[in-house]
Amino acid sequence: MRYLQALVASAAILITSTVTADTLLIKNAKVHTLSSQGTLDQADILIENGKIKAVGSNLSVTADKIIDANGQQVTPGIFAVANSLGLVEIDALNQTGDSVTQDELSGASFSIEEAFNPHSTLIPHNRANGVTRTLVAPPFGDHLLFGQAAIMSLNGDYHPLIKKDVAIFGSYGERGSNIAGGSRASALKQLQSLLDEAREYADNYEAILSGEYRELFTSLDDLKALQALIDRQIPLVMNVQRAADIKALLRFSQKNNIRLIVKGGAEAWMVAKDLARANISVMLDPMDNIPRSFEALGQRIDNAALLDKAGVNLIFLGQSFQNTHNAHTVRHSAGTAVSYGLPYDKALKAFTVNPARLFGGADTYGRILPGYDAELVIWDGDPLEVTTSPVEVVVDGKLTDKTTKASRLRDRYKDITTDKNTAYRK
Repeated sequence: MRYLQALVASAAILITSTVTADTLLIKNAKVHTLSSQGTLDQADILIENGKIKAVGSNLSVTADKIIDANGQQVTPGIFAVANSLGLVEIDALNQTGDSVTQDELSGASFSIEEAFNPHSTLIPHNRANGVTRTLVAPPFGDHLLFGQAAIMSLNGDYHPLIKKDVAIFGSYGERGSNIAGGSRASALKQLQSLLDEAREYADNYEAILSGEYRELFTSLDDLKALQALIDRQIPLVMNVQRAADIKALLRFSQKNNIRLIVKGGAEAWMVAKDLARANISVMLDPMDNIPRSFEALGQRIDNAALLDKAGVNLIFLGQSFQNTHNAHTVRHSAGTAVSYGLPYDKALKAFTVNPARLFGGADTYGRILPGYDAELVIWDGDPLEVTTSPVEVVVDGKLTDKTTKASRLRDRYKDITTDKNTAYRK
């Protein structure tokens, strides 16, 4: 017992004395922990060696860097999902982007993370606006299943990969039926064939590799990639809008015992109870309330609130075409969802905790708790308000440089009275 008391006393000394490691202390902040602790109105956060060391009131420590937040709000960093961050610069110029080519082999096994450019101009732009990590997804391709996604850090390093092959993305509905020859039934049949052959491969891979088995229509690389799907290690993220199509995929996922995530989900609110019973999460943009196709005629702006009321887990996408270049606007979408009935904390979790839980890393990211990765944003106001901006962004426990290409251009050309920019003087 004395030994245990000594250990407790030693731990207390570590927290209440001078800290000598690489440390950062944020004081007097309103902290959205997104945990059972809820929101702490006046709290301190101690960061050491890239991890959150302690969270509480009046932490009696010194640190290498101390920030007095003075009532400003702190949240986990934004986890932007299903975008092309690091893969594209200018949409109108093909040479500035990496996407799926018309390659018959680029199906479920297609992986894009090796093409990720940590020095893309979009990285500092989104990081300066609160994004600390992203789920990079393969663009739509010529297959029903068009590739695997990876979680990348926006730390700017040459090795930003956090975790690869965390989900397989695909498409059903109008797009899927077009790929399958014009029929949703044909698309489902093709999807079933893919999984059936993946199971055949698992049971007969030695004969298949030696050429002693029947010819399979699916490439060996895709068959290998699908093993994680049929073993329920990773989810299948399917772009689908219409309520009837969502129901069809629900039946498909239950028949094949795979984890399904609905992406888009324009009419998901119509089948919210079914989704909740099946524990199916929905990835959607809460701002998307204009039907852009016949399969999305039931689109409505309170989709997120209705799904949450039924018990469906939500992940928020950025705003349609801005999902990559301005992935940080996902927080604005979350604010809109709150204004139409979604509880505030659940809106925050939809772009922090929830994607981490579904794609891996929920025990280290998405909450402000001791032991978690120090990926934080200090905001000068309510993080879901349009007029709010980040004061500081912390990645890997370090304050990041908020300089962007736009800010450099602003600083260079805002003053035309000097000789520095003579080309702009009359």
